[in-house]
Amino acid sequence: MSQVVIGTAGHIDHGKTALVKALTGTNTDRLAEEQARGMTIDLGFAFLTDEITIIDVPGHEKFIRNMVSGVSTIQIGLFVIAADDGVMPQTVEHLQILSLLKIPQGVIALTKSDLVDEEWADLVEDDIRNLCQGTFLENAPIVRTSTANGGGIEELRTILLEQAEKVQDKIDRGFFRLQVDRSFIKTGFGTVVTGTVISGELKKGDEIQILPAEKIGRVRGLQSHGKYVDIVKLGDRAAVNITGLDKKDLWRGAELISTNWLKPSSQIIANISMIPKTKWIIKSKQRVRVHVGTQEILARVVLLKSPLKAGESGNALIQFEAPAVVAMDDRFVIRSYSPMDTIGGGIVLDTNPKGTVKSQKLWAKELPVEPDERYLQFINREINNPHTLIDWCKIFHVSNQTLKSVITKNKLRTAKSKPFIYSGKSLNKCKSIIISFIKDFHKDQPYQKSMKGEELKGKSHFNSNWFEFVLSELISKGEVKQIQAGYALANYGIELSAKDQKNTDIIEKIIDSFNYEPVTINLLVEESKLPNKKVLELLHVLKGQEKVTNIAEELWSNRLKIDEIAGKLKQYFAKSDRLSVVQFKDITGLTRKSAIPLLEYFDRQKITIRDGNNRLKGEVL
Repeated sequence: MSQVVIGTAGHIDHGKTALVKALTGTNTDRLAEEQARGMTIDLGFAFLTDEITIIDVPGHEKFIRNMVSGVSTIQIGLFVIAADDGVMPQTVEHLQILSLLKIPQGVIALTKSDLVDEEWADLVEDDIRNLCQGTFLENAPIVRTSTANGGGIEELRTILLEQAEKVQDKIDRGFFRLQVDRSFIKTGFGTVVTGTVISGELKKGDEIQILPAEKIGRVRGLQSHGKYVDIVKLGDRAAVNITGLDKKDLWRGAELISTNWLKPSSQIIANISMIPKTKWIIKSKQRVRVHVGTQEILARVVLLKSPLKAGESGNALIQFEAPAVVAMDDRFVIRSYSPMDTIGGGIVLDTNPKGTVKSQKLWAKELPVEPDERYLQFINREINNPHTLIDWCKIFHVSNQTLKSVITKNKLRTAKSKPFIYSGKSLNKCKSIIISFIKDFHKDQPYQKSMKGEELKGKSHFNSNWFEFVLSELISKGEVKQIQAGYALANYGIELSAKDQKNTDIIEKIIDSFNYEPVTINLLVEESKLPNKKVLELLHVLKGQEKVTNIAEELWSNRLKIDEIAGKLKQYFAKSDRLSVVQFKDITGLTRKSAIPLLEYFDRQKITIRDGNNRLKGEVL
């Protein structure tokens, strides 16, 4: 059996600590003894067996600050009610808290049964059943106990052991996480913190991150259940001796985290549920106390619609007044600012909402509480920037195994070459976006054979890897073709009108008439009597047909003539090692004004290599 955590709850002085001592032999109030023992973790904790921990928190305020802080680990609620007092106001509040925190199962202990007669005990049990109706304790066993005479203690122990066997293994998030409930300095050791491991495992010598201080330390030593160990894991009570940090960075409410898994949050999106029959109403911008992990943080609730009343629930923004450490799907309790009453609770839906308050509220309105549906919504939102499996694990704060089940359930896909997670719907939408941009380009630039890749990427706003992946899918399916550094629709071909074909022939003849001499666009405009834009369009048509070449920004030449010059250069370098500008002028019959741009073109094409004022044979030759 994996580690199981039982948490007590109940009114002040209803005998929780005495009951825990009767069950375990441990007095959880022995602070002086624990200090004498040194690096141990017995304060408020006792062990029913090696696998079962009981968290005992005497007193109302300590219940809120300790019981709620350990909510992520509690699997069985031990609800304690004194037979002589019966149901009290704090009894009701504690049951509401346990219900808000979704404790899965529980047992009810009717303590001090030796102080009342059976008829009174029956009446108290009836009150308890009425109180628990509709809650997780509705059908929970009620055990009458007495620490004075030992009555019911063995029966209660047996029931707790049976319930522990039924506890389902807690899902591991895939990274280490411990919420600090105590921090102190141990002479000769340094800083020590205690808490319950709620995810992952930690080994002696590991590097560990501390939040919200965002500091890094190293594990010097570990204890669990009062013994030195080399590793602690999910469910263990642990004492961690950390080097490289000050105690000021490890206050109650801090967390020990595997590096790069969580960041402090200034605000979150959450689903809030109000306690039934509460007199409190949460209005927008209302100041509240949020208890999450071992933290108590002041915050303001920004509602999406009307105020939340008793029994109502809804999504909202929660803006913290100090950095908070939260993970997606963490549960929390909300208490009023003053006086301090428990008024509701909730679950974290997004730890880092993006954009303006207006866009955050729109996003919050759409977010479902059910995790798998919410994860899918996140994945589909990032249509321009899909993430890898490990990226999403860190965004959702879940293990690979958990996320893979979401992928399978929702029939998501993972690219082989680049491990993006995406849906078929998202891919098809992105393909349609790319095709639409190329179509528009062909319409606006009918005589250019392809749209430049950088221009297409800029319009799509896709990240580089996703852009390449979507294009590869389009190319493999025969929908798009790549032409050098550009892209065109697979079935696209340039079709000239009779008039433009005639004008193209005119431009080609003008360029041919200059033999080896490059021609400027201005000259072509002057000679052809065509607008500058039209000349450029038709030049690109001729370039696509490999009839002309763009020598420089404003210079064009006949492609065959350029090839002829390249042939002459090859013949020249077969006999000589160096070529001067004068010699190149002799070969081509060009002036220096035309020769220099051509030589620079040949340099770029690696036909020649510049060496001072001369040229050497390039690697292409």
